[in-house]
Amino acid sequence: MVTLKTMDSSLISFIILIFIYANVYNRSEKIFMHNKLFIYMIQANMVLIIVDILAWVFNGLPGTLNLISNAGFNLLLYILVPVAPSLWVIYAHFHIFRDEKRIKKVTRVLMVFIAVNAVIAVMSLSTGWFFSVDAQNIYHRGEYFWVHVGYCYLLLVYSFFYVLINRRLIEKRYYYSLLLYFIPQTIGSSIQMLFYGVTYNWTGMMLSLLIIYFNIQHRGLNTDYLTGVYNRRQMDGYINGKIRNSSDGKSFSAILIDLNDFKSINDKFGHETGDEALKDAVSILRKSLRLNDFIARFGGDEFVVIMDINNREMLEQAVKRITNNIEEFNKSSLKPYKISFSMGFDIYDYNSQLKLDDFFNHIDILMYNNKKSRDSLLT
Repeated sequence: MVTLKTMDSSLISFIILIFIYANVYNRSEKIFMHNKLFIYMIQANMVLIIVDILAWVFNGLPGTLNLISNAGFNLLLYILVPVAPSLWVIYAHFHIFRDEKRIKKVTRVLMVFIAVNAVIAVMSLSTGWFFSVDAQNIYHRGEYFWVHVGYCYLLLVYSFFYVLINRRLIEKRYYYSLLLYFIPQTIGSSIQMLFYGVTYNWTGMMLSLLIIYFNIQHRGLNTDYLTGVYNRRQMDGYINGKIRNSSDGKSFSAILIDLNDFKSINDKFGHETGDEALKDAVSILRKSLRLNDFIARFGGDEFVVIMDINNREMLEQAVKRITNNIEEFNKSSLKPYKISFSMGFDIYDYNSQLKLDDFFNHIDILMYNNKKSRDSLLT
């Protein structure tokens, strides 16, 4: 049987998925939405591989029990297949907007289509619309098999163009990976559809997940799991590189930011609300800066912004945008707290030959002076 010749690709894909799953699941960051969604995608791929293998194992074997098993596993396959691309749509949406409420709305819409597909799949047991199993226990594609396939393709195509249209809202380091997911999955599915009996759909799905794992999920080692910005380790390496590559005509700017009254927010409203305040602070920064500007969480309530700017006026304009967006947030937000920043900022002077720690001590003093000025105005 042709399928048995390509079954090894599904088994290899399954083994690779086990290793990815074990690595992702053991991380503490799995409690966050993007990691949960990625885990669900891995689980969906693994379940589909198992169900598909079982469907082919019983195909053609004599006996009523084998016939029931063949029809049952194929039915389960047709019900579950759209779950995988639907999860991808949700994952892409989350990386664009980072809005869990929006994700719930998208999920509800997708569940309606999944339910309709499931109903048609069940009806196919008697109508043969999606598939049929004949008296000799041989599986056949149904007359409307293409409707099921088209629905799954449509989910992938939709997510591809949705990412493309919203590219300005996506961090550059994630954008191309989100687009590339489409390619292995589509190629694998197309081969399986055009050449009956081969099973490269799940291999394509696994390769797509590998792209996301190495380029988005695995980067969690270099990012702050709460806010999604870079962590201190990545920041040190990045700034040291900037210092090494600086010259008379090429430099960079840094802004050191302290979230004012963060302790009082935690004490008054609880740590969960405090975490919300940190996320809001990052949202304000992202809204104020360019996609290629580097943002890192420096400490508990401190952030660092690195920009390829060596012009004082442009640097002050960036700081002004941050200030304006803070004011806009505080006016429109229904949160029980107000956001306020103390900021120290400057352009790195190549001729000074300052090391990383010395440069940061310099902008830390500027931030401290800014905080003192703010406190004196409040008293």
